[in-house]
Amino acid sequence: MIVPAARVIRLGLVLTVALAVPAIVLAAALRGGTGVVSVVVGLAIVVAFFSISKLAVGAVARRAPHHLLPAALGTYALKIGLLGGLLLAIQDTDTLDLLAFAWSIFVGVFVWMGAELWVATHTRVPFYDPQRPGAWDTSRRPPT
Repeated sequence: MIVPAARVIRLGLVLTVALAVPAIVLAAALRGGTGVVSVVVGLAIVVAFFSISKLAVGAVARRAPHHLLPAALGTYALKIGLLGGLLLAIQDTDTLDLLAFAWSIFVGVFVWMGAELWVATHTRVPFYDPQRPGAWDTSRRPPT
């Protein structure tokens, strides 16, 4: 059993919005309109990056748990390829402020990692399969 994706996504979105408000105000004050656009685009990339992983891996875990590792690695490889293509496409644009863009992604990643960590440590997930016969058979424990 893995942590449900909806809880992580919901908390990540709430924390991202809480981060976006002061980040947009700060970017507007320090970097102008391009800073605001950069913060919004950077945080949108972070939300998409983490949400796609959670949704894809969660769907595979429910339907075919034996394909979980290939699905996670494939999703990651696809996301990294798309992210690299996106960064190459926007590298010469004047619409984005690189400093505001980089900082919004940096802080956004830590916000999402914190959300995942909080949900993982506050969700009760058994370390055994309660559906498997003999999973919690006390006679099968090693001697103490």
